[in-house]
Amino acid sequence: MGSLFTTGKVGTTAEGSEITGVTNGAVFLDFLAGTITLPEGSTAPLVRNMNKNLNDLGLQQCNSIGIWMSDADATYQIGSAISLSDHQLNHVICNYGFNTVRIDIPLNSTPDNTNQLYFMASTDGWLGYSFPRISHQAGVVQGTSTNTSTTYLSKHVGAYNQFLITTLNTHGSNSIDLIIEFSEDGTAWFPDQGYTTAVAIAGGGTNFNAFASEVEHHYYRVKINSTSSGNHGTFDIHYNFVNDRGSAFL
Repeated sequence: MGSLFTTGKVGTTAEGSEITGVTNGAVFLDFLAGTITLPEGSTAPLVRNMNKNLNDLGLQQCNSIGIWMSDADATYQIGSAISLSDHQLNHVICNYGFNTVRIDIPLNSTPDNTNQLYFMASTDGWLGYSFPRISHQAGVVQGTSTNTSTTYLSKHVGAYNQFLITTLNTHGSNSIDLIIEFSEDGTAWFPDQGYTTAVAIAGGGTNFNAFASEVEHHYYRVKINSTSSGNHGTFDIHYNFVNDRGSAFL
């Protein structure tokens, strides 16, 4: 069996962990040097080591790779010839020699540094790793409301089939107003069922609104404002977008 390449240890993050906090732009995987370069604005460090590199192994190329990217609109260039833009979360390429991969992440997310990435590559022609067909993108966004209804979370969720958003009002007394909207093109937005008027979440630190939908719209976003002008509230938005039907292998 050949050598497997994945993320290296970063601080307290273990080898083989998913990379989070990736902003839009180009991600470069250089297997010769064994480095991962993230776009400016991503969570530091922007240049990270893989768990190994081809130079140390005395080899010139990998021959298979699996990649999971949280945004299905991302595009991929593998080596010098294969370019993919097929609206999937998972990609597996076998029996093809390469030593570089470029992943271009579109500007679809608010905050923009909430993209996530995982990969496994091998020097074998067949990837010696069972790549997951079921996946999810999860995280939390924190903020403070203003007098204006403002978007604090916006996601392109094409290729997911379940959407869970829980908004917690963490302020001791002030209420916040919540609206959840969907879109098919990222431009025209419509309130989801139950949010045609703003839903108030009372203060107190433990009050929340739970949204769960399996309607497969292309984009979802969360807008929040202070219920009472000038009386702003802090909040946590917990999100989890789930793909439990799998993605096709390539």
